[in-house]
Amino acid sequence: MKKISKYLLPIIVLFGCSSNTEIEKFGKHYQKNNDYESLSKVVELMKLGADTAYVKQILGEPINMGFDYRYTIDSIGPNGCAIGAVFNINKDGKIDQKWIDEICE
Repeated sequence: MKKISKYLLPIIVLFGCSSNTEIEKFGKHYQKNNDYESLSKVVELMKLGADTAYVKQILGEPINMGFDYRYTIDSIGPNGCAIGAVFNINKDGKIDQKWIDEICE
């Protein structure tokens, strides 16, 4: 049994790190290009319960509405509104909802 545990740990570490590397890669791409594809991928990979500092680390400075962080791209949707991602912040400063779509307000 010890031999199995010895070999499982590196596999667990490898898979644990690969998701962080992937979200960081898409976050850097978004910061450089402000594109829908990389922003959408970050929204998909960002875990609910993430701290706002982590969101900033991955995507850069947000449009801070106090109750949510917004990140936009330079495209307009069919309703004439900006396209972007919204990360809702709960009372503990954690992300409890996330989505990407038109932001019409």
